[in-house]
Amino acid sequence: MTTSILLYTILTYSFAAGFQLLAPSIGSCNARGGAIVPQASSSVLFADVLHKPGPFAAVDGAQQKEMLELFNEQITNEFAASHLYLSASIWFEARDWEGMASYMLAESSEERQHALSLIQFANKRNMDIQLQSFPQPNSNWESPDEVWGDILTMERDNTGSLLQLAQAANACQDFAMLAFLNPFHMEQVDAEAKIGTILAKVKDEQKTPGLLRQLDHELGQEAAVSGP
Repeated sequence: MTTSILLYTILTYSFAAGFQLLAPSIGSCNARGGAIVPQASSSVLFADVLHKPGPFAAVDGAQQKEMLELFNEQITNEFAASHLYLSASIWFEARDWEGMASYMLAESSEERQHALSLIQFANKRNMDIQLQSFPQPNSNWESPDEVWGDILTMERDNTGSLLQLAQAANACQDFAMLAFLNPFHMEQVDAEAKIGTILAKVKDEQKTPGLLRQLDHELGQEAAVSGP
């Protein structure tokens, strides 16, 4: 009798300890209170979580769908940003601001590369990518400060859309997505700060004649160093 009780106690303790060890691997993909599901390992594909039956079938499909939609929108935003920079480059080139034209052309190429990086990441995870159309970029500016003002507004909007995507990824505990987006966030911090400084200098042209030509020269040199 004593031996049976001792054996039962040992088995009960072992089961409880084993459950505690497994508990950290259980989590929720729905930060708003959805079903509890096992956490996906880093090797699990997005498509597996979204479509496959089995242990991940309880993942909140609405949140996964929202994240996918925001991801597709971000690809569109990056291509749209590339076209706006290209339009600005054409505008400056037509008015003999060669340095600013070169700078805008280099930025256009960089934004396009951002979009391609997003697509490459999505393809690795079997995410459903749907290319979308976007509005024609502005080209009817009256002055350089209007051009730079539009560029700054676009960069701020891009920052906001990236944050929305990151929030959706965080709600689904998609840590691979969050890690992938981190460099984009830091680039946006730098971009907003730089464009803001350039815009301030452009507006100071009336106070300091010749400043705009100097800025044009500096931006041209920067574009030449960074390359296409």
